[in-house]
Amino acid sequence: MILEQSDICDPWARTVVLLGQLSGELPMNGEASVTPLFKPAMHNLSTAPVAGVTVRLLERSTATRVTLAWSDPSRCAYHDQEWQLTRARHSGVCAISGMKIRRGEVVYRPRATRPRMPLNADAMIHPIALQGDQ
Repeated sequence: MILEQSDICDPWARTVVLLGQLSGELPMNGEASVTPLFKPAMHNLSTAPVAGVTVRLLERSTATRVTLAWSDPSRCAYHDQEWQLTRARHSGVCAISGMKIRRGEVVYRPRATRPRMPLNADAMIHPIALQGDQ
């Protein structure tokens, strides 16, 4: 039996699970151990630099907002995602540079959208990492 994918809302994550099952790398019996691989909480982007991430500054919309092209080969891609300047809610690292970020420091974060939060909602970018772009 192929995994019921109703708890995996991201179409790319569903595709990856299905390909894994069809190739024999993931179990076909719908075991719960497969599902958490694609839950954002399991991959906190704020605690480590993102391997393979590509970020391109498209536009500085205002003094506190930028539009970025974000591509993370293991998670998501956004071609025109708005990020806003805000305070870090917790300590972490810059997704681009790996620079340490302390709680309360000014950082860029993806702008929250409803009804779905972006898959990289927990990512932070230190403003210094975007200096010199564009």
